[in-house]
Amino acid sequence: MYQKVLFSALAIMVSSAVYAADDNNFKMLDTDNSGTISEIEASALPALSAQWTKYDSNGNSELDEAEFARFETEEIE
Repeated sequence: MYQKVLFSALAIMVSSAVYAADDNNFKMLDTDNSGTISEIEASALPALSAQWTKYDSNGNSELDEAEFARFETEEIE
């Protein structure tokens, strides 16, 4: 029982750290603090810049947090 509780607590801590890291990556790229990432800001991350149209799903020339999260999720896989 103790091991299951310990494992569950560890899993929650790790998933929280991953989520926080993703949020930090978005904030780091959003240099003008607009709440979105522009194509110019994305150029700091060549992998994102190279696939810009794939992740700018609404075609507004900006990535919101959900669009950026999709990029990060696919990059990890």
